[in-house]
Amino acid sequence: MDRSTFKRNHYTLLRVCSLAVCLAVTFLILKSAFTNVAPFFNYDTLKQNGFYLWAVLGLCAVWAYIKRAEILDDIRSETKIPWVLAGMVLTVASLGLLYSAAAFAASLQLTLFAVAFVFVAQFALFFGKASKIPLLLLALLGIAVGFPAMLENALAAPFPRTTALLCVSTLQLTGLPVSLNGVTVTLNSLMGYNIVTNVDTRCAGSDSLAIFLAIFGLMLIDRKPGHKALFGLLILGVVGTYLQNFVRLLLLFEAGYYYGANALWAVHDYASYVLFPLWFLGFAVIYLKYASKPTNSAIERIPSTESSPEL
Repeated sequence: MDRSTFKRNHYTLLRVCSLAVCLAVTFLILKSAFTNVAPFFNYDTLKQNGFYLWAVLGLCAVWAYIKRAEILDDIRSETKIPWVLAGMVLTVASLGLLYSAAAFAASLQLTLFAVAFVFVAQFALFFGKASKIPLLLLALLGIAVGFPAMLENALAAPFPRTTALLCVSTLQLTGLPVSLNGVTVTLNSLMGYNIVTNVDTRCAGSDSLAIFLAIFGLMLIDRKPGHKALFGLLILGVVGTYLQNFVRLLLLFEAGYYYGANALWAVHDYASYVLFPLWFLGFAVIYLKYASKPTNSAIERIPSTESSPEL
């Protein structure tokens, strides 16, 4: 090993140790925020909040592993001043968000994002350019966390109300004894009692749409279709994701009508883990048909002279 290689490896090791120390200090100072993430590993909490964040985190980890060669190459390179400044800004912002999450008992999803933000921001501080892909993945996690809340704040009444109205109208066409008052659905079950449920924003499909947008972003990192095809695929994906959740709602009310409240809630809790993967598998086949082959990373793709099919 020549002296320059030894020096570079020594410098990389020093940065790794510095990152570990900074993360440890952050953990000690703001340990309450990290403690707030503990329920994320509890089954009952996951069942209540949905497992979709685990799915997004898992996919981000897979994408980071796929892109590990690019990340490792950039880790070995010297961190330039602009990246250091950007890392400092990101670190301050992440610590502020983490402190807010700890001090004001923020939602589990926001606290989880704040913790991930701290890790990625401090990684950017010490490894600069190598944080490009982790920052992209963090942004996609932010979409998964923030989209349901944004949708709920922007369309708190119209979105679930419209979904509930469409669902009840469809069920009434099939002859089910179901009625709607606002977003409250009343179903007269064959078991001899009424089942009363509310269709909120998450039940109407905000979580499904969030995970679709996150996965769609991950696909764009690897294979990017032409601009016209991209818009068409996005619309197809959003509409299809909404419809698969709509089918889930129909199924859960059908189950409640024939088999009672326990069956309704069983379908409510688990049907999306069957329907969404089946739907997305079909969407992925269509997406790959229109996506360009990954000759280079989507971040630094060399423009191709070949034309892409249009949707």
